[in-house]
Amino acid sequence: MFHRLIRTLDLYDGLRLPVTIGRHELLLVHEEGETWLVQRRCPHGDFPLERGTLHDGVLRCPGHGLTFSLRNGRCPDNPAFCLRHYPLEFDGPWLGVSLDPAGGH
Repeated sequence: MFHRLIRTLDLYDGLRLPVTIGRHELLLVHEEGETWLVQRRCPHGDFPLERGTLHDGVLRCPGHGLTFSLRNGRCPDNPAFCLRHYPLEFDGPWLGVSLDPAGGH
């Protein structure tokens, strides 16, 4: 099922938009013309990543300072942790994601 997240005209650099779809807590991030959709909470300490800092495609957790590449989800500080990515889709002027709200992908 397609879920609208934001109109493409409303995207701006530095955007960090928390979104909840059913059991999914997601974070939409837009920086330097690129947009990503990742899990909202740090896989290490469960901190809300929208409160972290964002620079050059790297998101830093506000809790323990782990960094995550938005390009691939990897954490160079600790390879055991990785952000889950979700594929973005377009529907006319809308940017969204297809998810099963019950928890499936």
